[in-house]
Amino acid sequence: MPGHPKAEAFKAEGNKFFKSGDYKSAIAKYKEATDVDPNVPAYWSNMAACYEKISEYDEMETASRSCIKADKNFVKGYFRLATALKAKNDLDGCIKALESGLAVDSTNADLKRMKKDLTELQRGETVAKYISKCEEQMSNGDIAGAYKTLELASRLDAGNPDIERMMGKVKPKYERMEAQRRSNLSPDEVCKERGDDAFKNAQFEGE
Repeated sequence: MPGHPKAEAFKAEGNKFFKSGDYKSAIAKYKEATDVDPNVPAYWSNMAACYEKISEYDEMETASRSCIKADKNFVKGYFRLATALKAKNDLDGCIKALESGLAVDSTNADLKRMKKDLTELQRGETVAKYISKCEEQMSNGDIAGAYKTLELASRLDAGNPDIERMMGKVKPKYERMEAQRRSNLSPDEVCKERGDDAFKNAQFEGE
């Protein structure tokens, strides 16, 4: 839905500046358009696109949020917001923006592609954190802790070569340590451990 004729004229001028690569002049024109009519999302969206071109991501985020406020069904606003937040390294905020956009249009290819890339990126970052935590635990002699950390990491990304390499180092030590610990238990404790293992493996009989 086009806005006020005066605002549309400012937008047209802004578009000309945008096409010629004069992004700051384009921003000024889009701002004039939003001053006349702040409820047209395209003015804010175009402004956000200019801020992206000049790498001003805080301003891009603000313009994108104004775009969504002007029309929460204008999907490009969510994509612009997600782009700004990704550039600011706010991955959680970025995913939320993408999910909000997908709630409006679940078939939007740009949003879907960006969400897939981000999910991969987040998983990679989380796995990397687990691996460095595991290395720290190993150097502190916390073999059991390191083994648990690796188990969590492999649930996130099974078959990851870094996790498997670490597991090759940690698992034999962990198994030796467990064997030693069990060999020091009293017969009663061994019985209890076996009971715990059976319980863990759901081998207990119901009533």
